[in-house]
Amino acid sequence: MNNNLIVDPNKFISYLRTSGYLQVESVPKTVIIVFLESLMERCKEIYELNKIEGFDAGELYILSDNESVGIFYCRGIGAPVAVINLEELIAFGVQNFIVVGTAGALNPNLSIADIVLCDSALRDEGTSKHYVSDGQISLPTKKWHNDLKLCFSKHIPSITEGRTWTTDAPYRETESKVTSLQQQGVLCVEMEASALFVVAGFHKVNIASAFVISDSLADLKWTPGFFSNKVTDSLISLIKHSINFSRNKKD
Repeated sequence: MNNNLIVDPNKFISYLRTSGYLQVESVPKTVIIVFLESLMERCKEIYELNKIEGFDAGELYILSDNESVGIFYCRGIGAPVAVINLEELIAFGVQNFIVVGTAGALNPNLSIADIVLCDSALRDEGTSKHYVSDGQISLPTKKWHNDLKLCFSKHIPSITEGRTWTTDAPYRETESKVTSLQQQGVLCVEMEASALFVVAGFHKVNIASAFVISDSLADLKWTPGFFSNKVTDSLISLIKHSINFSRNKKD
């Protein structure tokens, strides 16, 4: 037996195209991935977007004035659905990704609506193990991350760079686990980054990720702030500067 794929995302995208389900003349070079429907709706209010029909696990839109840049709304949270969408977008022909999500603070110096640029992710999810079994840490694409960091640093007043903990089980974030991760210097927790980094590296495409702090576990009590206007403002700011970065990126 060999490791040839039986269910292949390239064949699936080809099937969608030949069946007429997925019809598009151009493929965006860079896609910004978001997970909140409310954020996607705001993006549709702010930017003139054209929808590419044919993605069932999410929605792909491209800028009407720049077809090389797209925004993808991932329906659902967590590594499995995020990776399904990433696989299909890669098979579709997208080369670069910027992930804009939310995260829970583990570091007490982080406040609601603060922005974290993720430089590494602790792999505590199961999806990435199907691609690369070894290693506890996954990384974004170094040059892509650094270029995005330079762009953000020019336009965003305060941004913190560091490691996230990617988990499959948000309701198993225990005091002992959080305390241990705080001692290791982990900044925040979310559910997709480590898997997305691994899969992007596996397929040799570029990826970087930034989060807005939407809640906090830092004092071993849960403080939610999901519906804060400041969180929304920070997310919109990340989208704005990610789009501008993608528009101007030449290589």
